[in-house]
Amino acid sequence: MGETKRQAYTFTVSEYGDGSPYIICEPVGREWSVFGEGSLSFVLPMGTNAKTAKKIAAFLNKNIDSISFTKSA
Repeated sequence: MGETKRQAYTFTVSEYGDGSPYIICEPVGREWSVFGEGSLSFVLPMGTNAKTAKKIAAFLNKNIDSISFTKSA
């Protein structure tokens, strides 16, 4: 198995141009990202409203300590 990296993230709600909410994962603390340059986000099911998206983000913030990524050997 390859090298595993972990990083703490915070989950916040953002909106696409059409107003549909999605959850963006922003690295906490360090400036490096285990996924390299770019951003990580979760696309929510069609019809999800902002209130529900905020509840999902709050759940993730409470229940996810960090995200890990293992590079294949």
